[in-house]
Amino acid sequence: MIFKFFSDSRKRIVVFMGLLTASAATLFYCEQKDDDPALSINEICGSNFSVAADENGEYSDYIEIYNSSDQEIVEDYYLSDSKKKLKKLKIATPIAPGEYRIIWLPGGHAPFNVDKQGETIYLSTGSGRVIDAIAMPLLPYDVSFARNSDGVGEFAPFTGTPGQSNKSAESVEVRHIKSPEFSLEDGFYEEGIELKLSAGLFDSIYYTDDGSEPTEKSMQYKKPIKLYDASTKNNIYANEIMYPTYEAPNYKVDKANVIKAIAVNKITGEKSEVVNHVYFVGFDKKPQYDNVEIMSLVFDPDSLFGYDKGIYAMGKKYDEYKKLGGFTDFPEEEVPGYFIDENGEQIDRFYYTNSNYEGREWERRGTMTFFRDDADRSLLDKKDIGVRIAGESTRFVYQKSLNLFTRSIYSEDSSFNCGFYDGEKKIRLRKGDGRIIYKEAFLHSVLEDMGIAGWESRPCVLFLNGEYWGLYTLREQYEAKYFEYHFGIPQSNLYVVKNTDAEYGGFVAERDYTAAIEGLAYYDLSDDEKYDLVDSSVDLDNMVDYYSALLFFNDVDIDPDHNQLLYKEAKDGKWKWAAYDLDVTCEVPEFDTVLYYREMGEKMYLPGGLYAREGFKDKFRARVKELTDTELSYESLHAKLMEWDSVYREQNIETIRRFEDSSYSEEDYEKDLAELDNFFKERGEYIKGYLEEDMANY
Repeated sequence: MIFKFFSDSRKRIVVFMGLLTASAATLFYCEQKDDDPALSINEICGSNFSVAADENGEYSDYIEIYNSSDQEIVEDYYLSDSKKKLKKLKIATPIAPGEYRIIWLPGGHAPFNVDKQGETIYLSTGSGRVIDAIAMPLLPYDVSFARNSDGVGEFAPFTGTPGQSNKSAESVEVRHIKSPEFSLEDGFYEEGIELKLSAGLFDSIYYTDDGSEPTEKSMQYKKPIKLYDASTKNNIYANEIMYPTYEAPNYKVDKANVIKAIAVNKITGEKSEVVNHVYFVGFDKKPQYDNVEIMSLVFDPDSLFGYDKGIYAMGKKYDEYKKLGGFTDFPEEEVPGYFIDENGEQIDRFYYTNSNYEGREWERRGTMTFFRDDADRSLLDKKDIGVRIAGESTRFVYQKSLNLFTRSIYSEDSSFNCGFYDGEKKIRLRKGDGRIIYKEAFLHSVLEDMGIAGWESRPCVLFLNGEYWGLYTLREQYEAKYFEYHFGIPQSNLYVVKNTDAEYGGFVAERDYTAAIEGLAYYDLSDDEKYDLVDSSVDLDNMVDYYSALLFFNDVDIDPDHNQLLYKEAKDGKWKWAAYDLDVTCEVPEFDTVLYYREMGEKMYLPGGLYAREGFKDKFRARVKELTDTELSYESLHAKLMEWDSVYREQNIETIRRFEDSSYSEEDYEKDLAELDNFFKERGEYIKGYLEEDMANY
């Protein structure tokens, strides 16, 4: 990158030559017409993915202006992207002294947006005099073009700091030399194989083998790197305390070799982007991985375990808990799991870790590498993706569920090749609840056999920055493409409501859903007209099957506004239920789930609204009997469970050892499996009895 600076008493100009484009030098500048302008452009972001959201939750382009004076500004000022039309956007006044004013430019709701390819932004007075003009270059997502000194400094690429001083911004490299080349592709290799790295004639290569980011202080590459089974190395990331009660494994977990490298030009000091590859060495001697696919996720460690932005860390959020409770000077082992605040409210510690944050700001870029479970361990997918912590209760356990996103900002290949259908952009690594960690995925497959929408899944072992992170189920997600692929419903004709909030269809979908559910719950459905109205909007056969499954599996982590998802074709369709969170299920075979739902009200036990309809009780009774003789029979469920057990067993045991109990044995697993199997054996008679009792009472 070449910087040239010109100045005189009336203006400052910065020229950036060859900032980002390799094909031709490009001219960018900033120009201030006053020596000491009271108002100036301070920061611009034209590709805001997750820097900050506006008051409507939208991640829009923004321009920050700064009042460097000690006086309130009340005069008219304007922003524009055209020198011929300077008055496109009037800035609201007054502007307080020292204020960093953010001007949001939401798409379709502002007179202009910042062109992501680069353009000039003008700040002018009401009389048409330009007092500041900034030529924006093409920049990567989430990088702002900002002054290095508030109000008067030259511009350069920085991390965004909207609404605050640029002093806290970090410089961002936006031009890179060619990255090092690796002689070996990602994959599985035998002990002793050598990896060679190469770069330009005047470039030095620095690398790390522990998942950390390479710098000029890292190991310098001088000769081939001999690869071996990295499982002999000491644990690094497995030792990170992700919750106060976490106990790191007392043994060395299995590991892959993660080699990260960067090239640095010896003359100019310019650097390449960091490139990483993953190598599983000696795994031909580890049969426990034979029948499962393997995914590697590699991050900047600070993105996972850093105090400020680590999504897997206790971090700054945990210190907030200690401050609220007055525990900042307590020894860690004496910090309680909850406290009662001055308002009598219970404050629970598990909500106060960085992993509890949600949204775009807490999505982190990582490199995904995915290997098939075939004999050759062939590479199925590799790309940079976005990763967030997923779920609710799994946010504060040690092995956390993860949502994975493909986006054009990360990779040109913006859909998963390792997913379940073409065009899939979101999948989940689902951590199961309980010690049979595939139970929830297993139940989804049972509901799918019954014709109820559910998430397909397959076993997947995760290595996080090279360290064994346990068994997950790789899962579909209810995105628009899911409904198009499985049911032929395009997004333009799709309504989806999750927990009473529309995922697709907006307010119209919510209104339609509310009318349908309230009709089921509160109408007198013995009336033909009202019954026909409900029957035209709700798939009643689907409802009967859905509730039969919920009751049978004793789902007690559900209510009318929680853990429920319904969908329909917007035009002429009927609402149907889809399987959702089924973790807290199959625990007590004798539990009366019918009564439990009854006590939550009419909007929870929706079949109760149809009892008044002649013939419905017989229909419901007959369907439950049919299901408990077929898909929900012990014979069917036991046989299916044994199939899943044969695939998941070894990794299930190892995952519990890794995260919960290092002494967990195959015998312990057998007891846990037998408990689930016994639930299936006993449950049918109980639920049929509870249903008969309820029908007799209503």
